[in-house]
Amino acid sequence: MSEQGLLRVYSAGAVAPPLKKAIELFERKYGIRSNLVIGKPGDLLAEIASSKIGDVISCGAEYILDEAEDRGLVIKGSRRSLGLRRSVIIVPAGNPAGIASIEDLCKEGVRIGIATEGCLKGVWEDIASKAGLIDRIRRNITHHADACGSLMGLISWGKVDAAFGWNAFHSIWPETCEAIELPPDLQVFRSTGVAIISYTKDEGLSKKFVDFLTSEDGRRIYSDFGWLHPK
Repeated sequence: MSEQGLLRVYSAGAVAPPLKKAIELFERKYGIRSNLVIGKPGDLLAEIASSKIGDVISCGAEYILDEAEDRGLVIKGSRRSLGLRRSVIIVPAGNPAGIASIEDLCKEGVRIGIATEGCLKGVWEDIASKAGLIDRIRRNITHHADACGSLMGLISWGKVDAAFGWNAFHSIWPETCEAIELPPDLQVFRSTGVAIISYTKDEGLSKKFVDFLTSEDGRRIYSDFGWLHPK
């Protein structure tokens, strides 16, 4: 442990709400406190590499933990999936632009936001290419965000009419946004992963926490926030 009786847990911002709830339940059940550090994935990896402190990290896409593993920042074989998020079109509450389908994103004057880092990196291309609408959607992309939180800021401030996001966003920010479902053949899924940091001082306790996150209690919390757990 980074400090006596304390787990240091790192989390990307958009996957932090269910993790925070899980940490609270873990403490009530086992009396073990956790210090939750929330930030952008790149910043978190940089902090871990520099400080060589930490026990567990969770991010919203497996490719981020691939990088962490390649850099020796997480213990190989310790990674687990906490569930999946499904891609949707996110619009501001009330849907002022009347977006109802991906084809509506091609209309003249529609302002689209995308994330160029974090768990949503490249998702707009995956979806638009499946739909055969790359060029028509690209011309309406007006804002780039460096993370999910920044993307939701664009939605909240009315800077964009729509953004490519995850179904869980509506569960986390119900007063800020609405989710427009995509047809199954256009949907993209990404795993929210968790791993034990290589510098942990108590690998057994870190594993106990990871096991809790993937237990029925942990899965229930993530399901309540919109995460999916395929059979």
